[in-house]
Amino acid sequence: MHSACTRFASALLLSAALVMIPGTAAAGGALFIKGGAMRLQDDSQMIDLQPRNLDETSYSTLAFSWEVRQKSGVALGMEFLTYRNEFTPPAAEPGEAKTIALQFVGKKYFIDGGVFHPYVGGGVGVGRTNVSYGAFSDEEFTLAIQVLLGFELRFDNLSFVLEGKHLYHDIESGGNEYDPTATGVFAGMGINW
Repeated sequence: MHSACTRFASALLLSAALVMIPGTAAAGGALFIKGGAMRLQDDSQMIDLQPRNLDETSYSTLAFSWEVRQKSGVALGMEFLTYRNEFTPPAAEPGEAKTIALQFVGKKYFIDGGVFHPYVGGGVGVGRTNVSYGAFSDEEFTLAIQVLLGFELRFDNLSFVLEGKHLYHDIESGGNEYDPTATGVFAGMGINW
């Protein structure tokens, strides 16, 4: 049942993205790639009924996003985010906790002209966490919600972004003991039209 709900939510997100793509070429928009680091809200957690100390800062942290922009400063789009944290179980081999999230994202840009464009936004979608070490593996799908604050520097069709975000995962609805809720800072670049 849980797997069917997750597949339905993923299909719904993909369908909405495909419906929005034709309008993207006619309206203004942007495509970004960002790198950064996510800091776990709790780096000491119970995993597999044992206390684990996770690296507080993530590795392999990347985000890919696109958005359609309105003249009013409102932008709607999607973002794919991935990060991982390593941990060392007591008296065992090291493990890792991988997290991905696919979300609808909305932003409000506050300055229309010029180079500097600050924004605030938020997103909602699905998240997947996978914790593994040795023969142990636990995967869970969750509701993922983010809030973000940042700015974009636009030079013709080239953009540079700096963004802070908090990503919350609703682990109460699943069986996962690992909580990937984290706060991070990202820098990136992209193209705009």
